[in-house]
Amino acid sequence: MKEADLRSLHRAVGIIVAVFIIFQAGSGFVLSLGGLPIGSTDAHEEALNTGHAHEEGESVWHDALEFIHLGGGIVGTIYRLLLGLGIVATAVSGGMIFFSVRARKKKLKDKTRDNDERGAAGK
Repeated sequence: MKEADLRSLHRAVGIIVAVFIIFQAGSGFVLSLGGLPIGSTDAHEEALNTGHAHEEGESVWHDALEFIHLGGGIVGTIYRLLLGLGIVATAVSGGMIFFSVRARKKKLKDKTRDNDERGAAGK
């Protein structure tokens, strides 16, 4: 695959995947923040132990975030699998681009060094 085609594919997949990464990582981050104990009061400890750690208004948000991050049944599972594949594809194509650029720079450096050596030998 040509580097230009690889870069185009990498860019397209990366832009699409980035939107869904924001949803996944963002919802996971907010859910994790909600799990942090902020001040250990007896009421807070009891709520955590009974699973009723959210007030009535917060429960809707928590449920929505859990649905975004973990829910959706089989469709949600397929979505997360595709997102994982997209992340892997972006990482692999990025690595291929990196090594392609690195090889090109090394080749250019070697060519420049050879030309300098030939020029110095001719003097």
